[in-house]
Amino acid sequence: MSYDLLFQQAIKAHEQGNFDTAEQIYRQILEVSPNNPDILNLLGLIAQYKGVHNQAIELFYQAIKAAPKHAPFYFNLAISLMAQNKNIEALDNLQKALDLAPDEKEIYYQQGLAYQKLNQTTQAQQSFLSALSKDSNYADAKTRLAMTYYETDVEKTLKFLTEINNQYPDNILCKYFLCHIHFEQGNIQDALKYGEEAKKIDNKNDDVLALLGLIYLSQNNIAKAKENFNEALLVNSYNTLALINSANIETNENEFALAQEKYKKLLDFNPQDFDVHLNYANLLYKQNRISEALDEYRAAVVINPDSAEASNNIGLILKDLKSYEEALGLFFNSLARDPKNEAYSINIAETLILLHRENAETALKIAENWVRINADNVYAQHTKASFLGEKIENNQVFSEKLFDNFANNYELVLEKINYSLPRRIRELTGDVKGTIVDLGCGSGLVGQALKNTQNQIIGIDISRKMLKKAAEKNIYAKLIKADITAFCQQKIKEIDPSLVVAADVFGYIGNLSPLLEALKGYKICFSVEILTKDGDYELNEAGRFVYNISYLEQLLSNKGFAHINKYDVVLRQEDGQDVKGALYFAQ
Repeated sequence: MSYDLLFQQAIKAHEQGNFDTAEQIYRQILEVSPNNPDILNLLGLIAQYKGVHNQAIELFYQAIKAAPKHAPFYFNLAISLMAQNKNIEALDNLQKALDLAPDEKEIYYQQGLAYQKLNQTTQAQQSFLSALSKDSNYADAKTRLAMTYYETDVEKTLKFLTEINNQYPDNILCKYFLCHIHFEQGNIQDALKYGEEAKKIDNKNDDVLALLGLIYLSQNNIAKAKENFNEALLVNSYNTLALINSANIETNENEFALAQEKYKKLLDFNPQDFDVHLNYANLLYKQNRISEALDEYRAAVVINPDSAEASNNIGLILKDLKSYEEALGLFFNSLARDPKNEAYSINIAETLILLHRENAETALKIAENWVRINADNVYAQHTKASFLGEKIENNQVFSEKLFDNFANNYELVLEKINYSLPRRIRELTGDVKGTIVDLGCGSGLVGQALKNTQNQIIGIDISRKMLKKAAEKNIYAKLIKADITAFCQQKIKEIDPSLVVAADVFGYIGNLSPLLEALKGYKICFSVEILTKDGDYELNEAGRFVYNISYLEQLLSNKGFAHINKYDVVLRQEDGQDVKGALYFAQ
């Protein structure tokens, strides 16, 4: 086939978006004409489109060497240099393009973008004004000029953009930035309005589609988020925002093969992307591919050594591998970098408990030091107290914080530890009619087990986030945020329930006397963990109260409960071992 026919075939494939076919033909032409500047430039444009900017830069340099007087080659080179944040080098090439084509508005426009990336606002404004001097109706340049005021004056920027939008109602870029700014400012409805308007004008703009996907994702509208991300990827399979977010959704939905393909694609053209390494590591960890996950987390830390999240995730793996002290060091680093993230404190507490079973003296020293460093940290206080066997009666602040942070993963964790109390309670109580009060209802698993057409259930919990999870099950007549002891003392007589249930709740109370006093006269069903030594009850090393059976049964009897039935149960598994407890049914 002749050169001209090959070239025409390649151009046609290129214009139709068949980039792999076009690239194959371009390279075939290069074998005959290795220094053809047009072919080198076109190959560079394909690499640029795919986001493989190192390759694009090399190809554009070769094209310039072959044809140093061709302005578009310098322009294209500058675009890829800017994509790699080599903005000073990009400006140098844009100036060379301007020297050859001083009337090209697009060159001034890109110059303005490069100056913006360098935070040289005055120079950026001048470049956009220069572009507008070549074309006073250059709406994109007006939009970018408006955006130069965003960091210092949001209202001015919005006013400017609104005027541009009114003047050029079909301008995609203006609507995109209006959508973006309103999203950042938390004005979701306005953001969606401008985003959907932009999509209606051009449903093939992958940046608009990806942004819309992100907004829907922020509202937990997964279906609409996936729809927009997928549409963006159909237009541009290399759109990084759509790729990473759709991969994250697929990871959460256990579509691991699809997600992995996207993460690898992202890493192919940007191996230094911290977020991709981190999210890919999360996928591997979720698949229990521990060594691979550890490698990815460490790669993320190399890129961003100050990342609290990456350090924490490495710590979680080391904790699973029983390298407790090394894991603790990472968790403490994470907490120091982000002290407001209570998940790091919870990880420290859980790991100290595991270490305490192997080396109680070392674990206690670390816990005591933690309290010295973070005296107000309730997890530190509670962990130290549990190791010393101190009694922290009904620690409401600790319980609320713990279960607020536990809410999102609560049922997944319970599944892993073979939690079966809801089923056992249902077997014991049978079909209950009337009103059930579910104390410490959590995410609603007990309510779900007990619900029938002849009863109504009222859930009480100290954690607002747990109550939100319970509400999603649509089984509770009412959900109330309260300390369960105070609630029963003040409200239980008004409700006059047929049954009061407390599954795996008493471990966070301690002295049960006030609660049982408030409940006397009612039928109750509750679980406890058993204390196997002398004493009424104590805070164990895991931070939960355990109870002596004789003390508990004497207390029930003293409060007027009769027909006290005890059933031995396995409450859960901890570190591969059964945790033995008792399930009581009394009235």
